[in-house]
Amino acid sequence: MKKIANYQKELKSSILHLQRKELQKILKVQSEIIRAIHNFTALKGIINVPPLMLSPVTDPLSHSVYNANIEYAGNKFSLMKSMIFHKQLLMTNENIDSIYIVSPNVRLETKERKNTGKHLFEFTQIDFEFKNKDREFFLNFMEELIVFIFRSLNINVPKELLELRGSLLKIPGSFKRYTSGELKKKYGEDFEKIASEKAKEPFWIFDHKREFYDKEDMKNRGHYINYDIIWPEGFGEALSGGEREYEYKNIVRKMEENKNDKEQFKYYLKVARSGILKPSAGGGLGLERITRFVTKIKDIADITAFNRKPFSKIIF
Repeated sequence: MKKIANYQKELKSSILHLQRKELQKILKVQSEIIRAIHNFTALKGIINVPPLMLSPVTDPLSHSVYNANIEYAGNKFSLMKSMIFHKQLLMTNENIDSIYIVSPNVRLETKERKNTGKHLFEFTQIDFEFKNKDREFFLNFMEELIVFIFRSLNINVPKELLELRGSLLKIPGSFKRYTSGELKKKYGEDFEKIASEKAKEPFWIFDHKREFYDKEDMKNRGHYINYDIIWPEGFGEALSGGEREYEYKNIVRKMEENKNDKEQFKYYLKVARSGILKPSAGGGLGLERITRFVTKIKDIADITAFNRKPFSKIIF
């Protein structure tokens, strides 16, 4: 009887989560964010690529997650953590210079991320990649896109913004820029969280040591040409990206430094060794995270229709 009672409690909780009055407003705002991104990318002539959910290769990530692997028809697949390698491979097409993907990602986070308020084990990111472009191009592109999104929200869903966040969105100017080193020196190991809590507008953090595919600055070894957008008011990371390693020798060296399994990436390495990978820059904007910020909703799980908080009991 106790098990049945617990099940009924979980069922009731799931239905109440789905039937919340504010959910319609949240999803309307999120729909407008997606619409604005499609409109902006159409104006820029950027090609939309449908997402993949399974692949033998996916993002190794610089933090621990549980692996989600399946076998099908003699192939071993991982659930997609991000399409970083597929974006690079698309750039080998001489007629494709820029892409974006509304990309579902699965990252089975560990228990310590259950109550951060910003992690889901299943989420969507808007992935961008630009061939033969550098960090500066991408920074300007993203700042222009976020201004476009905010203006679209203010024009098209002002009532919902006022009801959810209490105000229309302030249109940001140029984002301030910091390095991880200077913020760490100022705030300590938890520099991103503290800097976010103190900020009033979105800002950039440069130079993170993480996955092998983020380009190292060969003129300043041990530093990396990558970047994150951080939302202010304690809402944390919005986007992560960087210029990409495309030269075989640098990819292999960094994989060895990071202790990545080269066998898992053997076909990607064959492509790199052939010399057809191109210089590119890109990044992924978290859809639920931007929705969380613009609605000022504290827990990202409350953005979702169906709860995907790590280590929650999931029945739908």
